[in-house]
Amino acid sequence: DFEKVKRLRFQVGDEVLANVGNWEHGTVVAIWDEGFPYRIHLHDIDQDVHAPCDMNDVIKAPPKIPSNLNNSLDDDDDSWPEEAKISQASWMEDMRNWKNAYEFSKNSPEKELFDKIFQNNKWINPKVNKWLCDGCCNTPDFVEEISPNIFSFQLFTTDFCNAIISEYERCETLASQTKQLRIVRPNSMNNYGAIMKNIGFQSLIDIMQDEILAPIAAALFPIVGAELTEQHCFLVRYAPGEDLGLDMHVDESDITFNVCLGKEFTGAGLQFCGMLGSPDHRHQSLRYKHSVGQCVVHLGAQRHGADDIVTGERINLISWNRNKVWRRSSGYMGPMYQLDYKREAGPPDLVCLSKTHDVDWETYCGPREGGRSFPWCPPDFARHVSDDMPTKEEIVK
Repeated sequence: DFEKVKRLRFQVGDEVLANVGNWEHGTVVAIWDEGFPYRIHLHDIDQDVHAPCDMNDVIKAPPKIPSNLNNSLDDDDDSWPEEAKISQASWMEDMRNWKNAYEFSKNSPEKELFDKIFQNNKWINPKVNKWLCDGCCNTPDFVEEISPNIFSFQLFTTDFCNAIISEYERCETLASQTKQLRIVRPNSMNNYGAIMKNIGFQSLIDIMQDEILAPIAAALFPIVGAELTEQHCFLVRYAPGEDLGLDMHVDESDITFNVCLGKEFTGAGLQFCGMLGSPDHRHQSLRYKHSVGQCVVHLGAQRHGADDIVTGERINLISWNRNKVWRRSSGYMGPMYQLDYKREAGPPDLVCLSKTHDVDWETYCGPREGGRSFPWCPPDFARHVSDDMPTKEEIVK
């Protein structure tokens, strides 16, 4: 209706930037198309995509370059384009982060962690090290496929795990004592933990991705993991009274490496379901039990969530790795932008439902109480519907 259309920021014919893993120029060709606020034709790749919501991190206006822009402008001239001002702000933020990381790391007792050499002989499983030294030519025999496209293997030694935990806890203590230092939390889902580069580990995680994780990703996922061009590496912490578990979700990554560093705990298993956009997307496939130094590797589009911790404390090192070439492919954009999204094969398993993301949470689990929610999944055309759907009375009961 008119009010619904009026609330949208863009109309048919407007030039926009669409986030498809990177920002692409496009034109809005339809609004409220198949339940989505926008259908956008992308110029460079000559393809239509849907914007799942009308938010600035999904769709935004292209920058406006003022007509009087020229090389003689002063640094503080108000007519500089907006993206130039953003770049300056971003640069200042990078400088603050660099200083923050330097202050955290400069007096660390764990000096080896900040060398520009990854101590393979001391820090990683000898079988992994041998495979790397042999040129990564053979299928890695140290890996077990515990469920389709979900792999597990021993990656780090106990010494490495303890060193990372010790350094992280030292940084938490410093931040609590010094107002000038701050720890940046991992993401919007985790309130405890830290982004690795924020506490001085940029070199370590760069080397780890290039020399260890990238060869393994290419061997396990030859297409998606053919190259790793970006990463977001962070620590998460779960404990009673803090973050207990994590709602079902998919990662903002193409390949995820998740390693348990410690400590002692009960509960806190990892529940896996199906792939985004597949008929079994919300069907349980595996419950994984963490152990120290053990790594689980999976595609970012694999739905998963963390069971609540019962006792103790669990700290994990997680690396979200992205492949910018893969993100321009139909294999990525199809399910992510609901262009290729299969109808569910049956009713979802309750353990695979997401209170944050699933539009039919109330149908199966009752009122959506507490916390933030951004229901978008699954789209109407892919949702399972049958005569044996639970009634409201059954849900309340």
